[in-house]
Amino acid sequence: MPTRSVCVRGIFATAVFLAAYPVGALTISGVTIAVAGTNSPDDTVTSHTNNTSATSILAAGGIVADTVAANVSAKTRYASNLWADAGLFDPAENVITTNSYDMSLSVNAGTGITYDIDIETVFQGILVREDEDGGCFFCTQQSAAGVSAVQVEINSVVSVPHATSAQLLALGYYDASGAFSELGNSSLTGLTGTTNLSFNVIWTSNADNTEGDEAAVLLGLDEAGSPIGGVTGGEYGNLTGPGSPGDARDMNLDGHFIEVIATVTAIPEPSTALLLATGLAIIAVRRRRG
Repeated sequence: MPTRSVCVRGIFATAVFLAAYPVGALTISGVTIAVAGTNSPDDTVTSHTNNTSATSILAAGGIVADTVAANVSAKTRYASNLWADAGLFDPAENVITTNSYDMSLSVNAGTGITYDIDIETVFQGILVREDEDGGCFFCTQQSAAGVSAVQVEINSVVSVPHATSAQLLALGYYDASGAFSELGNSSLTGLTGTTNLSFNVIWTSNADNTEGDEAAVLLGLDEAGSPIGGVTGGEYGNLTGPGSPGDARDMNLDGHFIEVIATVTAIPEPSTALLLATGLAIIAVRRRRG
Protein backbone atom coordinates (compact mmCIF):
# COMPACT_ATOMS: atom_id res chain seq x y z
CA MET A 1 0.00 0.00 0.00
CA PRO A 2 1.44 3.42 -0.90
CA THR A 3 2.79 5.41 2.05
CA ARG A 4 0.52 8.35 1.28
CA SER A 5 -2.56 6.09 1.31
CA VAL A 6 -1.63 4.57 4.70
CA CYS A 7 -1.06 8.02 6.15
CA VAL A 8 -4.34 9.40 4.90
CA ARG A 9 -6.34 6.38 6.02
CA GLY A 10 -4.72 6.36 9.45
CA ILE A 11 -5.37 10.04 10.01
CA PHE A 12 -8.93 9.63 8.74
CA ALA A 13 -9.61 6.75 11.15
CA THR A 14 -8.22 8.81 14.03
CA ALA A 15 -10.38 11.80 13.11
CA VAL A 16 -13.52 9.64 12.87
CA PHE A 17 -12.91 8.18 16.34
CA LEU A 18 -12.19 11.54 17.92
CA ALA A 19 -15.34 12.98 16.37
CA ALA A 20 -17.39 10.26 18.04
CA TYR A 21 -15.52 10.52 21.34
CA PRO A 22 -17.65 12.35 23.93
CA VAL A 23 -16.74 16.00 24.43
CA GLY A 24 -18.53 17.99 27.11
CA ALA A 25 -19.38 14.59 28.49
CA LEU A 26 -21.21 15.52 31.69
CA THR A 27 -24.17 17.89 31.90
CA ILE A 28 -26.78 19.10 34.35
CA SER A 29 -29.84 20.57 32.67
CA GLY A 30 -33.54 21.20 33.07
CA VAL A 31 -33.26 22.72 36.55
CA THR A 32 -36.68 23.78 37.87
CA ILE A 33 -37.99 24.89 41.26
CA ALA A 34 -41.49 25.98 42.28
CA VAL A 35 -43.68 26.13 45.37
CA ALA A 36 -45.71 22.95 45.77
CA GLY A 37 -49.46 22.72 45.93
CA THR A 38 -49.33 22.25 49.70
CA ASN A 39 -47.36 25.48 50.24
CA SER A 40 -49.43 28.04 52.16
CA PRO A 41 -50.56 30.85 49.85
CA ASP A 42 -48.98 34.25 50.37
CA ASP A 43 -50.94 36.49 52.72
CA THR A 44 -49.77 40.09 52.68
CA VAL A 45 -53.07 41.82 53.35
CA THR A 46 -54.09 40.61 56.81
CA SER A 47 -53.32 43.36 59.30
CA HIS A 48 -51.96 41.18 62.09
CA THR A 49 -50.32 38.23 60.26
CA ASN A 50 -48.27 38.03 57.07
CA ASN A 51 -46.50 35.23 55.26
CA THR A 52 -44.85 34.89 51.88
CA SER A 53 -42.43 32.62 50.04
CA ALA A 54 -40.22 32.67 46.95
CA THR A 55 -38.02 30.31 44.94
CA SER A 56 -34.91 30.94 42.85
CA ILE A 57 -32.26 29.13 40.81
CA LEU A 58 -28.78 30.13 41.98
CA ALA A 59 -26.83 27.88 39.59
CA ALA A 60 -28.44 26.31 36.53
CA GLY A 61 -25.94 23.53 35.83
CA GLY A 62 -24.07 23.36 32.54
CA ILE A 63 -21.55 21.12 30.79
CA VAL A 64 -18.00 19.94 31.50
CA ALA A 65 -15.51 17.99 29.43
CA ASP A 66 -14.82 14.30 29.92
CA THR A 67 -11.96 14.72 32.37
CA VAL A 68 -11.70 12.79 35.61
CA ALA A 69 -12.60 15.03 38.61
CA ALA A 70 -14.33 17.61 36.39
CA ASN A 71 -17.63 18.63 37.97
CA VAL A 72 -20.74 20.68 37.31
CA SER A 73 -23.37 21.85 39.81
CA ALA A 74 -26.86 23.24 40.19
CA LYS A 75 -28.23 25.07 43.23
CA THR A 76 -31.68 26.32 44.24
CA ARG A 77 -33.18 28.28 47.13
CA TYR A 78 -36.57 28.49 48.83
CA ALA A 79 -37.06 31.52 51.10
CA SER A 80 -39.95 32.65 53.28
CA ASN A 81 -41.07 35.06 55.99
CA LEU A 82 -43.83 34.68 58.59
CA TRP A 83 -44.82 37.07 61.36
CA ALA A 84 -47.74 37.55 63.72
CA ASP A 85 -48.64 40.62 65.76
CA ALA A 86 -51.71 41.09 67.90
CA GLY A 87 -52.71 44.73 67.62
CA LEU A 88 -55.22 46.61 69.72
CA PHE A 89 -58.15 45.50 67.57
CA ASP A 90 -56.61 42.39 66.03
CA PRO A 91 -57.04 38.84 67.32
CA ALA A 92 -54.14 36.99 68.88
CA GLU A 93 -53.40 33.65 67.28
CA ASN A 94 -50.85 30.94 66.67
CA VAL A 95 -50.24 31.17 62.92
CA ILE A 96 -49.08 27.91 61.34
CA THR A 97 -48.05 27.77 57.68
CA THR A 98 -46.87 24.95 55.44
CA ASN A 99 -43.63 25.46 53.54
CA SER A 100 -43.28 23.13 50.58
CA TYR A 101 -41.58 23.14 47.20
CA ASP A 102 -40.53 20.90 44.31
CA MET A 103 -37.18 20.89 42.52
CA SER A 104 -35.97 18.73 39.63
CA LEU A 105 -33.08 18.35 37.21
CA SER A 106 -31.38 15.89 34.87
CA VAL A 107 -27.77 14.68 34.83
CA ASN A 108 -26.47 13.14 31.60
CA ALA A 109 -23.12 11.61 30.69
CA GLY A 110 -21.61 10.62 27.35
CA THR A 111 -20.99 7.03 26.35
CA GLY A 112 -18.59 5.27 28.67
CA ILE A 113 -18.48 8.05 31.26
CA THR A 114 -18.97 7.16 34.94
CA TYR A 115 -19.91 9.81 37.47
CA ASP A 116 -20.96 10.42 41.06
CA ILE A 117 -23.61 12.81 42.37
CA ASP A 118 -23.34 14.63 45.70
CA ILE A 119 -26.52 16.17 47.10
CA GLU A 120 -26.12 18.85 49.75
CA THR A 121 -28.88 20.66 51.63
CA VAL A 122 -28.77 23.65 53.97
CA PHE A 123 -31.64 24.85 56.14
CA GLN A 124 -31.05 27.98 58.15
CA GLY A 125 -32.83 31.03 59.46
CA ILE A 126 -33.76 32.84 62.66
CA LEU A 127 -36.71 32.74 65.06
CA VAL A 128 -37.79 35.99 66.70
CA ARG A 129 -39.72 37.12 69.77
CA GLU A 130 -40.36 40.82 70.14
CA ASP A 131 -41.51 42.36 73.40
CA GLU A 132 -44.10 45.02 72.68
CA ASP A 133 -44.59 46.27 76.22
CA GLY A 134 -41.08 47.65 76.65
CA GLY A 135 -39.99 45.08 79.20
CA CYS A 136 -42.73 46.09 81.63
CA PHE A 137 -42.16 44.05 84.78
CA PHE A 138 -45.87 43.67 85.51
CA CYS A 139 -46.95 43.03 81.88
CA THR A 140 -47.83 39.50 80.79
CA GLN A 141 -47.54 39.60 76.99
CA GLN A 142 -45.53 36.76 75.49
CA SER A 143 -44.79 35.12 72.12
CA ALA A 144 -43.04 32.10 70.59
CA ALA A 145 -41.85 30.90 67.18
CA GLY A 146 -40.69 27.65 65.66
CA VAL A 147 -40.24 25.39 62.65
CA SER A 148 -40.96 21.68 62.42
CA ALA A 149 -38.54 19.03 61.21
CA VAL A 150 -37.91 19.21 57.46
CA GLN A 151 -38.76 16.21 55.28
CA VAL A 152 -36.94 15.79 51.97
CA GLU A 153 -38.06 13.25 49.38
CA ILE A 154 -35.74 12.32 46.51
CA ASN A 155 -37.54 10.54 43.66
CA SER A 156 -40.48 9.95 46.03
CA VAL A 157 -38.32 8.29 48.70
CA VAL A 158 -37.82 10.00 52.07
CA SER A 159 -34.12 10.81 52.49
CA VAL A 160 -33.07 10.52 56.12
CA PRO A 161 -29.66 12.24 55.66
CA HIS A 162 -31.48 15.42 54.63
CA ALA A 163 -34.01 15.52 57.48
CA THR A 164 -33.62 18.24 60.12
CA SER A 165 -34.74 18.57 63.70
CA ALA A 166 -37.49 20.90 64.88
CA GLN A 167 -36.47 24.34 66.18
CA LEU A 168 -38.30 26.32 68.88
CA LEU A 169 -37.93 29.73 70.46
CA ALA A 170 -40.03 29.06 73.53
CA LEU A 171 -42.77 31.27 74.88
CA GLY A 172 -41.26 34.24 76.71
CA TYR A 173 -41.82 37.82 77.83
CA TYR A 174 -38.73 39.56 76.41
CA ASP A 175 -36.95 40.23 73.12
CA ALA A 176 -35.07 37.18 71.93
CA SER A 177 -33.92 35.47 68.77
CA GLY A 178 -32.59 32.04 67.94
CA ALA A 179 -30.57 31.31 64.81
CA PHE A 180 -30.28 27.76 63.48
CA SER A 181 -28.42 25.99 60.67
CA GLU A 182 -28.60 22.33 59.67
CA LEU A 183 -26.82 20.49 56.86
CA GLY A 184 -27.61 17.31 54.95
CA ASN A 185 -25.51 15.27 52.54
CA SER A 186 -25.95 12.12 50.47
CA SER A 187 -24.26 10.58 47.44
CA LEU A 188 -25.08 8.45 44.41
CA THR A 189 -22.04 6.66 42.98
CA GLY A 190 -20.99 4.71 39.90
CA LEU A 191 -23.63 6.25 37.64
CA THR A 192 -23.76 6.17 33.84
CA GLY A 193 -26.08 7.60 31.21
CA THR A 194 -28.97 9.78 32.45
CA THR A 195 -30.08 10.31 36.05
CA ASN A 196 -33.26 12.28 36.72
CA LEU A 197 -33.69 13.72 40.20
CA SER A 198 -36.93 15.03 41.68
CA PHE A 199 -37.13 16.61 45.14
CA ASN A 200 -40.05 17.47 47.36
CA VAL A 201 -39.34 19.43 50.55
CA ILE A 202 -41.87 20.20 53.28
CA TRP A 203 -42.06 21.59 56.84
CA THR A 204 -44.25 23.92 58.88
CA SER A 205 -43.53 27.29 60.47
CA ASN A 206 -45.41 28.87 63.34
CA ALA A 207 -45.54 32.34 64.86
CA ASP A 208 -47.47 32.33 68.13
CA ASN A 209 -48.69 35.67 69.43
CA THR A 210 -51.56 34.31 71.48
CA GLU A 211 -50.05 36.03 74.51
CA GLY A 212 -49.83 39.43 72.79
CA ASP A 213 -46.19 39.97 71.67
CA GLU A 214 -44.80 39.73 68.13
CA ALA A 215 -43.34 36.51 66.75
CA ALA A 216 -41.60 35.79 63.45
CA VAL A 217 -39.84 33.10 61.42
CA LEU A 218 -37.27 34.63 59.07
CA LEU A 219 -36.06 32.31 56.31
CA GLY A 220 -34.42 34.66 53.85
CA LEU A 221 -37.16 37.19 53.11
CA ASP A 222 -37.73 40.50 54.85
CA GLU A 223 -41.16 41.37 56.24
CA ALA A 224 -43.88 39.78 54.13
CA GLY A 225 -45.67 42.33 51.99
CA SER A 226 -45.25 46.06 52.39
CA PRO A 227 -43.93 47.31 55.74
CA ILE A 228 -46.72 47.44 58.29
CA GLY A 229 -46.60 50.23 60.82
CA GLY A 230 -45.51 49.02 64.25
CA VAL A 231 -44.40 45.58 63.07
CA THR A 232 -40.66 44.99 63.25
CA GLY A 233 -40.32 41.34 64.27
CA GLY A 234 -40.28 40.23 60.63
CA GLU A 235 -37.50 42.62 59.60
CA TYR A 236 -33.86 41.58 59.47
CA GLY A 237 -32.71 45.07 60.34
CA ASN A 238 -34.55 45.00 63.68
CA LEU A 239 -33.32 41.73 65.15
CA THR A 240 -32.82 42.11 68.89
CA GLY A 241 -32.23 40.02 71.95
CA PRO A 242 -29.40 37.94 73.36
CA GLY A 243 -27.25 36.36 70.68
CA SER A 244 -28.94 38.16 67.81
CA PRO A 245 -26.66 39.00 64.90
CA GLY A 246 -28.80 42.05 64.15
CA ASP A 247 -28.01 44.00 61.01
CA ALA A 248 -24.94 41.88 60.36
CA ARG A 249 -27.02 38.83 59.40
CA ASP A 250 -27.15 38.30 55.63
CA MET A 251 -30.68 37.24 54.76
CA ASN A 252 -29.47 35.90 51.39
CA LEU A 253 -27.85 33.03 53.30
CA ASP A 254 -31.12 32.02 54.98
CA GLY A 255 -33.69 29.63 53.55
CA HIS A 256 -33.66 26.05 52.32
CA PHE A 257 -31.00 25.25 49.72
CA ILE A 258 -30.38 22.21 47.52
CA GLU A 259 -27.11 21.80 45.65
CA VAL A 260 -26.42 18.92 43.27
CA ILE A 261 -22.81 18.33 42.21
CA ALA A 262 -22.01 15.81 39.46
CA THR A 263 -18.38 14.70 39.12
CA VAL A 264 -16.68 12.61 36.43
CA THR A 265 -15.02 9.59 38.06
CA ALA A 266 -13.97 7.53 35.03
CA ILE A 267 -13.68 7.95 31.27
CA PRO A 268 -13.40 5.27 28.55
CA GLU A 269 -9.89 4.17 27.63
CA PRO A 270 -8.83 4.75 24.00
CA SER A 271 -9.95 1.78 21.92
CA THR A 272 -7.73 -0.59 19.99
CA ALA A 273 -8.98 1.03 16.78
CA LEU A 274 -7.79 4.44 17.94
CA LEU A 275 -4.37 3.10 18.96
CA LEU A 276 -3.95 1.22 15.68
CA ALA A 277 -5.03 4.17 13.55
CA THR A 278 -2.75 6.54 15.40
CA GLY A 279 0.18 4.11 15.14
CA LEU A 280 -0.28 3.64 11.41
CA ALA A 281 -0.46 7.38 10.89
CA ILE A 282 2.78 7.95 12.82
CA ILE A 283 4.61 5.15 10.95
CA ALA A 284 3.43 6.43 7.61
CA VAL A 285 4.54 9.98 8.36
CA ARG A 286 7.97 8.77 9.49
CA ARG A 287 8.41 6.63 6.36
CA ARG A 288 7.41 9.50 4.18
CA ARG A 289 9.91 11.80 5.85
CA GLY A 290 12.57 9.07 5.50
